[in-house]
Amino acid sequence: MKTTQTTAEVTDDPSTRVLLVDAPQRWMRQPADLIGALGAFASIGIVVVLSMYARLTVLGVTSDVRAATSSFVEQIFFVPINILEGLVSFFVPVAVVGTIIFRRRWRTVVTAVLATIVTVALTTMTGMIAQQIVHARSASVVSPLHMFTDSTPYLAAISALLTIAGTFRGSRLVRWGWILTVALAFLLVLQGRQNLPSTVATVLLGVGIALLVRFIIGTFPRRVTGARFVDLIKRAGVDPQEIIRCDSEICDEVVAWSVLSYAPLGYTDSGAIRRLARMWQNADNALVPSAAFTQSLPSTIGPASGVNAREMAYHARSSYPMFRPVSVSRTYLVRDRQDLVYHVHVLDEDRLIVGAMADLWRQLRLKITYREGSRTLHDAAQQHVLMQLATEKAKVSPRLFVGDAHADSTVCVVYRVSHSPLLDDVDGRTITDEALDSFWQHLQQAHVRGISHGDIHAGCVRLTADGLHITNWQDGSLLTSETVRFVDLAQGLTMLAGVVGIDRAVDSFTRAMPFERVMSVVPLLQKTIMPARTREDFPKSKDIGRIRQALEDRLPDTGSMEPVELNRFSPKTIITVSLGVFAIYFLAASVNFTDLSLAIQAANPMWMMLSFGAGLLTYLGAAITLKAYTQEHIPLGQSVLIQVVASLVTLVAPAGIGPAALNLRFLQKKNVDTAPALATVTVVQLAQFITTVFSLIVLTLVTGELGALSMPSQSIVISIVLALVAIGAIFVIRPLRSWIFAKIQPTVEQIWPRLVWLGTHPRRLAFGFLGSMIMTVAFVACFGFALGSFGYQLPLVTLAVTYLVSNSVGSLVPSPGGIGPVEAALTGGLVLTGIPYSVALSTAVLYRLFTFWGRVPLGWIALQIATKRNYI
Repeated sequence: MKTTQTTAEVTDDPSTRVLLVDAPQRWMRQPADLIGALGAFASIGIVVVLSMYARLTVLGVTSDVRAATSSFVEQIFFVPINILEGLVSFFVPVAVVGTIIFRRRWRTVVTAVLATIVTVALTTMTGMIAQQIVHARSASVVSPLHMFTDSTPYLAAISALLTIAGTFRGSRLVRWGWILTVALAFLLVLQGRQNLPSTVATVLLGVGIALLVRFIIGTFPRRVTGARFVDLIKRAGVDPQEIIRCDSEICDEVVAWSVLSYAPLGYTDSGAIRRLARMWQNADNALVPSAAFTQSLPSTIGPASGVNAREMAYHARSSYPMFRPVSVSRTYLVRDRQDLVYHVHVLDEDRLIVGAMADLWRQLRLKITYREGSRTLHDAAQQHVLMQLATEKAKVSPRLFVGDAHADSTVCVVYRVSHSPLLDDVDGRTITDEALDSFWQHLQQAHVRGISHGDIHAGCVRLTADGLHITNWQDGSLLTSETVRFVDLAQGLTMLAGVVGIDRAVDSFTRAMPFERVMSVVPLLQKTIMPARTREDFPKSKDIGRIRQALEDRLPDTGSMEPVELNRFSPKTIITVSLGVFAIYFLAASVNFTDLSLAIQAANPMWMMLSFGAGLLTYLGAAITLKAYTQEHIPLGQSVLIQVVASLVTLVAPAGIGPAALNLRFLQKKNVDTAPALATVTVVQLAQFITTVFSLIVLTLVTGELGALSMPSQSIVISIVLALVAIGAIFVIRPLRSWIFAKIQPTVEQIWPRLVWLGTHPRRLAFGFLGSMIMTVAFVACFGFALGSFGYQLPLVTLAVTYLVSNSVGSLVPSPGGIGPVEAALTGGLVLTGIPYSVALSTAVLYRLFTFWGRVPLGWIALQIATKRNYI
């Protein structure tokens, strides 16, 4: 990535005076420390789990290692271990702390002392807790914890101290400290004074606590700043006279410095080599001070007086606006000796983890395959330069690249300044249709070369005389897949819709793009792939849905196109997994497997098959009812699948509520507005209740009896009288009537339009009634066949009344799926009809097996299918 000099040639006297406006270096919290601490604690968890569930393996490894060393070897190592233990526990801490104090890193001293104290305290406390648990419980339960009772606090303390002191590669003292510590830990395991899991966990605990304490207190970042940063700019090929920090979050903190820089322009040989070259040319002048000697002098820095640093920073931001990519940690505006202006992107190694984690999160969250994040600072710099040169070669970006330079933990990349405004600062009404169409032409030109941007928003698009040009390609990709290029189109369309309006953006898109590409973009128009800047214009998913709808309206005979599922996991996925976990928990906690086994063994297999088959018919009945009462078209097969999914939802929701919520979600996915969808679900629930009551009345009239319930007739009369009194009180007592009407009025107003529509469509009403009847008859038949499995039968009305009343009473208790109350109510209802308690309980258990517990696998499979096809 070496570049030629662009603003000046190397001169004999390169010393220059530079005005630097920058924020002073301050202690800051490093994300890498937090991630490292979490990784250390997670590793401790893995060690503990392995010691518990692979205890024999761990003990076997430890014994094998010890077996490899005979007692003679242990005796040989006895004296060196004592010497090494004293060296590590005393001299290493003294040397490390002394070095830190000698360098006057006082805050590091405080951090190291605090981390050491916390580490020793936690290590000791952990050992004491493990001992207490071991002594309090049986050995068979907690025997793996024996491994963690003999902790070694000084090992954890030394690990914490070395972690705070520096990196393994950055300090020779730290490097040798780690070598001695690891050697001591290994020898202690060989000698049998420590076990392997405890030793590893102790070292990891020290490292994790040290990183966490350092993250909380903060550390001084390893960045190139001040005079060294001026030298870095000159190495990139620019001879600066002003360097101004442009980041918005620190504009109020900037100060001005005057830097006298002796560094040469561009990449040059070192001063010693150049002096040797001159000695070969002219031995008499070899010891005379020259420009080569001058270039070896260190640059000096001091405060600049009479300079308003804040005003300069704000003026630079307003005059030359730019957007900072995620991978860039600092941005500067540079003016050289020829009054040419440049933008400088600075990549710092301590912030590289932020971009890497963002890339990792995107890879985990989305199914789209993007490029892998840069693992090193050198890789990140190469990515920036490569993408810029590739886009310039493809003529989709103007020639802006100037040069780059690397020093220690910082890389700077220099670009020419573009004077064109960003779309963020442009009134959309001033953008012509020709400029909009040019945006798609430039993007198409990049896609033809296999280049994708991946983060198109109004902050990276400039309005030039030639139209709209996309900038900030640094985080893009080469050789990308077709889906990633479609994501660019979706991001660009949504971005333009936020700037110029949905209609103009969609018109421009359909003019510039072939029909096939327009069709392919429609399913990708969703919030999950939009940059944060674009989501500010369209904060809700339904806002982006308006763009999709406008695009569908311009496509001939395509109908409604469902969005493609791009997320690997989402709130919906988390809910799905949670449903499975809760279902297993409730299933395992509520089922008496002994009673269930005995009931199944005593039952007649033929009647059991009939009971299970009758229970499956309830899916068809519920699906017919939902389809009949929905004004919009929904396929019957999809409706049946949703009712099967409801079998799983009922495990964690009160009886009746889960299926209603699932039907509402299904209707919303079918582009049914919320209000009509709520009305439809309410009508379905109300229709099922009315159908149940109607069925009881019809059966009573047909059979001419109220069943064989052993309830005294006087009780029935009293019940009827009380019901009539209650109805009369509603009409007589005005406050009570007003309160009841106030409660039911919102529901009536909600379902009234749907009831009016059903009144004008008697065929739909009849089909809905048929579905409800199928559902009711199927449940009663399932219950009756379950009772028949044990050789008992009841009259039809008695069976229906027993089931409907008992099931309704059990469902009134708000427990997940009615677990417990429904079984108790069904059992009690059968007992009232004269069925023996043992048979009644077995019948209730078998019925719930076929209509509740046994449907869990079906519901889970249906949920996977419905989620994959984006039905819910």
